[in-house]
Amino acid sequence: MKKPAHSSPGFETNKTVRLGTDKAPAQLSVQTEERKQELIGVFEENGWASIITVDATQEENVRDLDILMARKETASATTTKQANRNDPCPCGSGKKYKKCCGQ
Repeated sequence: MKKPAHSSPGFETNKTVRLGTDKAPAQLSVQTEERKQELIGVFEENGWASIITVDATQEENVRDLDILMARKETASATTTKQANRNDPCPCGSGKKYKKCCGQ
């Protein structure tokens, strides 16, 4: 039996989906329509995707927004050294440089 190519979908086991994208939108629950409009403005300003539901009987759940805001506030590492082909990519993706930014 022939082995499948490494580019087949079965080999992409380490692929992660980032919160706030179209594939993994942030899911929030608020109690009022005014609060929903306020949060929509925050998400549009930052370019994040979200699903916001209004339910007055449940307490407010904005945990995903807190995660996105904390990630936004962290400074990304910058370096002046050029990465070699097999070094980890300096952008922080966890991939090798030749597979990420070095293409």
